[in-house]
Amino acid sequence: MKKNSDFNRNPGGINQHVLRSDAELQKIIDSKPKNWTKKDFRGEGKLNKEKLLTRKETDRSGLVFYQKGKRINMKNILNHSTEESTQEFKKGEIDFTTLKNRASTIKWRSNMSDKERTLYDKKVYENLTEQQLKSKRERQKKYYNKLK
Repeated sequence: MKKNSDFNRNPGGINQHVLRSDAELQKIIDSKPKNWTKKDFRGEGKLNKEKLLTRKETDRSGLVFYQKGKRINMKNILNHSTEESTQEFKKGEIDFTTLKNRASTIKWRSNMSDKERTLYDKKVYENLTEQQLKSKRERQKKYYNKLK
């Protein structure tokens, strides 16, 4: 018996899955909040448990997801920021990354003991260049004059 190589069980293509276009997927992404990650669209994240896109769809290169990686808790950053830093941020004098770096430094240093902090400061002070020392002295003078 000869096998027919052109045999097709479904010549009309009935009940076949049709891929969604990138434009359709981007419209779905744009309709949701900007802080959703790829996992949220797949139903695996913290903000959404409903599956809107498949893994293959979220892996397409043409799509623009607005949130990548971890979400940032702004309340946590503001809790560890100084009044001066938050005022500068609100005025637009510093950007968000600078505010975040300052807050993480304060949080990190507050977890140190006094002895660890002094040892760390001495180690940093030894490695400063002459220009850095000069600017440090000027900053300290301005700070102490502000206190008076």
